[in-house]
Amino acid sequence: MDDPRNIRFGSFVLNRAHGCLQDETGAERFLRPKSFRVLELLSERCGQLVSKDELIRETWPDVFVSDDSLAQCVSDIRRALEPEGAKLLRTVPRRGYMLVDQPVRAQEPGRAHSKQWIVTAGGLVTVFFVVITVLWVQPHNRSEVESFAADPVMQQVDALLESRDWQQRENNEQARRLLESVISENPEHADALASLGLTYWLEVQHVAWGGGRREMERALELVERAVSIGGSARSHRLLAEMRLLSPFPEIRSRIDALANARAAVTIDAEDPNNLAVLAQALALTGRSHEAVQIIEEAIRREPTPPDWYRQVAGLSYLLAGKPVRAVEQFGPLYGAGTFTQARWWPGWLFAASLAHAGRTEEAARVVSTAQRHRPKQSVAGVAESFDGLANDEDLEFFLEGLRIAGVPG
Repeated sequence: MDDPRNIRFGSFVLNRAHGCLQDETGAERFLRPKSFRVLELLSERCGQLVSKDELIRETWPDVFVSDDSLAQCVSDIRRALEPEGAKLLRTVPRRGYMLVDQPVRAQEPGRAHSKQWIVTAGGLVTVFFVVITVLWVQPHNRSEVESFAADPVMQQVDALLESRDWQQRENNEQARRLLESVISENPEHADALASLGLTYWLEVQHVAWGGGRREMERALELVERAVSIGGSARSHRLLAEMRLLSPFPEIRSRIDALANARAAVTIDAEDPNNLAVLAQALALTGRSHEAVQIIEEAIRREPTPPDWYRQVAGLSYLLAGKPVRAVEQFGPLYGAGTFTQARWWPGWLFAASLAHAGRTEEAARVVSTAQRHRPKQSVAGVAESFDGLANDEDLEFFLEGLRIAGVPG
């Protein structure tokens, strides 16, 4: 006999009597009590936006918690729903979350459901995966996808932005003009929105271009919008990158970055760039051993990996307690201007890796070079620039390497 209290969404059943989530086979998916409560609130109002404030108020009625607690619950739900979660749970920018469409009352776990969805993936702010319904215009068949990918203007834009070279500002500005033209004709062009966001992100990344908070906020707004429309793996990857590396601490979010990096890999696990960004997010959130596995897979798939793969690999190896392997990755970068422009941070990591590998004299020479090129003259100064490391033990291990190498403090 069906329990009328149960709610079905997609092929899942929220079994209130047992306090669990069941898949179509009847098997239970693990959810912590608070995560179950968040999912219960969303399923009760399926098809409606539920604000963050309301979810927090109803889930933690007598406790003050931050958005991070809610984000962690959403992350738990995403993991429990994978891979179908990408079809069901949507993030609404800066506002809240919703399950798509009204659920039907549960019958039996495993019974086929009638609704079919046209799906893509995305996410925002505390982002994980996003679904878009057939009411939103997206390419649905092979010919439409091929014509979309063959857009000559977007191909030109991709060529202009591919190198991300700080010396190619003119290319960036030309790409921006093309993208603004595309978006003026089609405001819902997710790829164009993401690429336009990239042009602003590059303004921020390349110090010589002078981008600041305004450009950072504009970049975030555009890429988040692309993701909410139904952005590609690339959109998620860009959002993860910005949430990891923004120079403005209030914009950085390790939870969002990791969630978007995982989303990118879920959408396209064959792209080594998605794997490399996920590895970077894992390394910076205290999951260095997992990061090592992911970046090694990315390097295996990319015959000529770019330098930034080496940076991520070196970081992952160092934090995983494999300094010799880290030296192998950072070493080739050292002769290529490790302490210039945006490449300064691998230099400090290279010095720490050498020190932990027992090569203290070489580490001291790297530090001496660093202090000629960079303003950071103490361990405390370097630590301020590495506040993206989530794990205190990881940060202290890195800083101890610098102390061994002769950095004061």
